[in-house]
Amino acid sequence: MTPELARLGHVALETPDLDGSLEFFCDAVGFEEVERDGDTSYLRAVDEFDHHSIVLSEADEAGVDHVGWQTRKPEYLGEFEQILEEEGIDVTWIDAGEERGQGEAFRFTTPTGHEFEFYYEMEKPDPPAERRSKLKNKTYSRTTTNPIAPKRIDHVQLWDPEANDFRAWLKEALNFRVQERYNRADGSRWGTFLSANGNKIEAAVIEDEDAANDPALHHIAYKVDTADDLFDAHDAMNEHGIPTDGIGQHSISRGKFLYVRDPVSGHRIEFNAGGYLVFDPEWETIEWQEGDLEDRQWIGQIESKARVTY
Repeated sequence: MTPELARLGHVALETPDLDGSLEFFCDAVGFEEVERDGDTSYLRAVDEFDHHSIVLSEADEAGVDHVGWQTRKPEYLGEFEQILEEEGIDVTWIDAGEERGQGEAFRFTTPTGHEFEFYYEMEKPDPPAERRSKLKNKTYSRTTTNPIAPKRIDHVQLWDPEANDFRAWLKEALNFRVQERYNRADGSRWGTFLSANGNKIEAAVIEDEDAANDPALHHIAYKVDTADDLFDAHDAMNEHGIPTDGIGQHSISRGKFLYVRDPVSGHRIEFNAGGYLVFDPEWETIEWQEGDLEDRQWIGQIESKARVTY
């Protein structure tokens, strides 16, 4: 039986000023700091039970350390290691607790240069008593958190000059499923939108038109309940003096969006509402051709292509 990934779990980011970035991630956006370990902070969204979905560490410059994926079973770690080693990919094992709250894991570089981590175990710590919801199926009380705080991690958008090779590897080696894809008029692929589970997208793989660029992260998307939350979030960003990178609705995925960036590090968060789930095992990939719509966005626009590299 082929080993499976369960979901996108977390992203580990680097910033030149940890305290400055925490003003963005916690004070403006509304993430909760679960634990601080020296120059590293572990954050989660207000409706997440896991120890963290963002690791934020101070470094000389902004960067992406790794993208973390949880396996569906603990034994799948060893099975994935074997698959990767058969492809000539070296893995580096990480002891339990080295990344706080997380069990044993391993990290590796994908064939086109993205840094991934696979793990299974993750602690689910309770919030402090004064911030805890009385609902057992909820973590933080909304009366003690930023009212527009995002709820849970949704997807990452990854840029790659060799995007076709990368998306094919995700599908063939890691059993990702292609939900949607967008082809240019000349037949080349602009974007492939894949998932390891029933989510509409967990990895949006975009072809970088400049072959000299390194693989990079454009954004991490987090869910909010409704489109109204996007306007509340935009209002909150204005109050904090945080620039936004566009608001609207994608044609691909039907997701409604607002993009905001940390002024210190350039790391971008997408507030994401709407979209759909795919549980049909016979799902047929949705094919977009350039010219189907006037633009890849149904409403609005993304105003910046700035990315952060590994």
